[in-house]
Amino acid sequence: MPEEKQEWFLDRNYWRENRSLIWSKKLTESSGKAVDRVVKLLDMKEGDSVLDLACGFGRHSLEFAVRGFRVTGVDLNRELIDEAGEKARSQGLDAVFVLADMRDFAEQDSFDHIVILYNSFGYFRDPRDDMRVLRNCLTSLLPGGRLLTGVVGREVLQRSMPSRSSRYWREEGGLTVLEESTVDEDFSWIDNRWIVLEGARRRNCEYGMRIYSEEGMRDLMRRAGFDEICAYGDLSGAPYDEEAHHLLTVARKPPVPETGRK
Repeated sequence: MPEEKQEWFLDRNYWRENRSLIWSKKLTESSGKAVDRVVKLLDMKEGDSVLDLACGFGRHSLEFAVRGFRVTGVDLNRELIDEAGEKARSQGLDAVFVLADMRDFAEQDSFDHIVILYNSFGYFRDPRDDMRVLRNCLTSLLPGGRLLTGVVGREVLQRSMPSRSSRYWREEGGLTVLEESTVDEDFSWIDNRWIVLEGARRRNCEYGMRIYSEEGMRDLMRRAGFDEICAYGDLSGAPYDEEAHHLLTVARKPPVPETGRK
């Protein structure tokens, strides 16, 4: 029986060697602006508790903490979690970082808000794992709390990649990068491959993620137990329409019903 291939996101070398490509300087420097938009979109109040799933080295988590939120960051990459924790300690920020898999992490009624940003939802080949994540989020949210997710929308890809494949190259930080993307026939999964040239050295890496339509995300959220589900085209709250480049979804954990007096 062939050995099962390790899931790409568990490969530490992928994150270590491609860090400058995954999180460019421009992207990292925009983290504060992104957090300001999230705060407005979710109507967050200073002192609220925030869970940042797939937090990486804490580029959003730390910005939330700087703004006075109580932050927990979760990631399964020990190097990135250790880095985020050290930054929080050195800056005296109210943020803790936990090494855990989002498919397993849940803390009952603990957070006012949960964010899964920058296409960090949908990595798993088994779609049941996405539901596990959402149900963990429902458990972890306080009643009335909200979850924000960001994915590459199916509608966006159908407009931008009607042939279901693309290939382009770019130069960045002394590297030459060829990126190939292929979408399956029903636009439910995208496979990406990078060929990175650094002088005489060449390396290849692959990653993939599930693709959701707006209605697909709404249905998934409803089945997980969320209500008041809204879709946006960016963090400013723009509509998810033909101009959108991403699919952002905000959903609420239903509040506890009030009991009537007799």
